[in-house]
Amino acid sequence: MDYDRLKARLDERPFKPFLIHTSDGDVIRVKSPDFAWIHPSKRTMFVATDPKFDKEYVIDLLHVTKLLEDRSKSNGHRRSRGSK
Repeated sequence: MDYDRLKARLDERPFKPFLIHTSDGDVIRVKSPDFAWIHPSKRTMFVATDPKFDKEYVIDLLHVTKLLEDRSKSNGHRRSRGSK
């Protein structure tokens, strides 16, 4: 994933929650820019999901396959491969 595209998405105002799809099939929701941080190296990012799920992710930007606007009302992490 291109750093500038991801950074623009995080800086967009008003902020729109979005989904990060990764090469291993994970789908991670960024519900607020306060829950995501891109490392100064511009290679990895940290995403914390809703506190009730107590999940945190370190994502290599090379493995981000797409960003999609999140139109759902759910919070946290979802799996796109049918896992439970």
